[in-house]
Amino acid sequence: MENSHVWTVRDVLNWTSQKFAGLELPTPLLDAQLLIGSVLSLSKVQIYTQLDRPLIPLERAQLRELVRRRLLGEPVAYLLNQKSWHNLDLFVDKRVLVPRPETETLLDVVLAISRSSSQKPNRILDLCTGSGCLAIALAKSFPEAQVDAVDVSAEALEIAKLNATRNEVSNVVFHQGDATSADFLTSLRSDSEFEFVVSNPPYVSEAEWLECDPSVRDFEPKLALVGGQRGWDMPAQLLNALTAAGILSHAKIVGLELGVTHPSVLAETLLPELTPEWCAQPWTEFSCQRPAWEFPTQQWFAVRDYAQQSRFLFLRRA
Repeated sequence: MENSHVWTVRDVLNWTSQKFAGLELPTPLLDAQLLIGSVLSLSKVQIYTQLDRPLIPLERAQLRELVRRRLLGEPVAYLLNQKSWHNLDLFVDKRVLVPRPETETLLDVVLAISRSSSQKPNRILDLCTGSGCLAIALAKSFPEAQVDAVDVSAEALEIAKLNATRNEVSNVVFHQGDATSADFLTSLRSDSEFEFVVSNPPYVSEAEWLECDPSVRDFEPKLALVGGQRGWDMPAQLLNALTAAGILSHAKIVGLELGVTHPSVLAETLLPELTPEWCAQPWTEFSCQRPAWEFPTQQWFAVRDYAQQSRFLFLRRA
């Protein structure tokens, strides 16, 4: 962007989106809109009603810096320190993963099962909470429940607490601890049981992490991504700990987001040993668009995402 040229909103929108498209970034126009809107304090609609507005030198300089960082692969959510997710306004930076649409699907299925069975929990457990997106959304959906959110990272919990305040949620209790420790999980139970358990644990394998897009590998926290050599090592340890702590035997709804094919792998290798009483029925997979009342009870099952990939592991007790 040359300083001698009078740059308008139209100019920077076209130039920026073309620059992003040239690098084959997945959403070049949307990225350009978000960055321009942030610098100029404009909504998407306002951008197009002010296409002839000239940018002052300070605005050009601010936009130039954001574009430079985006061209290096830094996620837009980190550039703006903001992510809209399931009606939440979340602060995000390099201390936490950028919340994904897949995790919204996990939340939607949990809420649908709850509605279909008229279950309103008193206590909810969210393991590996990260930005706090799941815990906060569930806290807003069930304002009379206590939500216990766990993460091993003190830095992630700083962000999660900020997001709870930002979204005016006061019924989340945050804990720093190891979600794969049965002793730690037992200490959380106190005098009441967790009726809902959710988790989006690290599930990328070491090999997959090396092949990740640079915008993920170079910027998002590896601790929150990699679940061991096989990817499902960490989820398996988490399920072992939940079983040993006696939490699985009381939970009414359990939902985990995992890597593609991981639900069936765990159904073959781990779940029959941990919970044989819930593995007697044939293994089943369902679309996330299936009516919740058709999901089975008293057994583990998988739910496919909108791309029809088996990604979620569920247990529904009643």
